[in-house]
Amino acid sequence: MKIMAALDLSKNAGVILEKAVAQAKQGGGELLIMVVAEDFLDIGDYFQIETVRASEKFLETAKTAAAGYAEKAKALGVTARVVVEQGVSPADLIVKAAEEEKVDLLILGSRSKKGLDRFLIGSVASKVVAHAPCSVLVVR
Repeated sequence: MKIMAALDLSKNAGVILEKAVAQAKQGGGELLIMVVAEDFLDIGDYFQIETVRASEKFLETAKTAAAGYAEKAKALGVTARVVVEQGVSPADLIVKAAEEEKVDLLILGSRSKKGLDRFLIGSVASKVVAHAPCSVLVVR
């Protein structure tokens, strides 16, 4: 069984990783850790800010976090492969990676945004659940 943990830099990432490691151990599966660095280049002109440096910093931070998550997985007894992507839509990148990697189970978190915030920003988890080519476990 191939399991993909889609992690961000939130406090819940450790809990999600532990669930993914447990699933990999239970099923004798392969673990893939994915971290998406959001790319805000589309809004740079609107806000007239320098986003190239910010995007590079986000990508570097995502790579560092992914390496840390892989180390934690190894400490918990599972070797994981890491994928770091950068783009405007994390949900689309997660779904695309799940398709390309032929993932059997995708594990990710939900930040539980409510009200106007959720309407304006959207929910990565709900988009992934709607479009993923595999089973999805959402960890709260």
